[in-house]
Amino acid sequence: MRAVPSAVCAPGEHPVLVLGRPDHSPRSGFAPASRYGIKPSFEWADEAMTALVLDGPGEQAGPAGVPRGTISCPAAFGV
Repeated sequence: MRAVPSAVCAPGEHPVLVLGRPDHSPRSGFAPASRYGIKPSFEWADEAMTALVLDGPGEQAGPAGVPRGTISCPAAFGV
C-alpha cells in the first residue's frame, strides 16, 4: 500500500482509489472517497472505496483540485 502512490502518481494525477477491505486502507492514509465527492456507479459500502489525495510522487495533499464525480469499472470487474 505504501509503494502504490509513488508508483502510480504522475504530474496532474491527484487521487489514488482503492476498493477493498475498509479496515486496511485507512492505515496507509486513505480516507473514504465520498469525502472528496467521489462515488462508485455501483452498490458498495462507502467505507470500502477509499482515496489518497496526492500532490506529487508520494506526497499527500488537501482536497483542492481533486476531480469529483461517479466512477465506473470495466465489465470484467463484474460490478
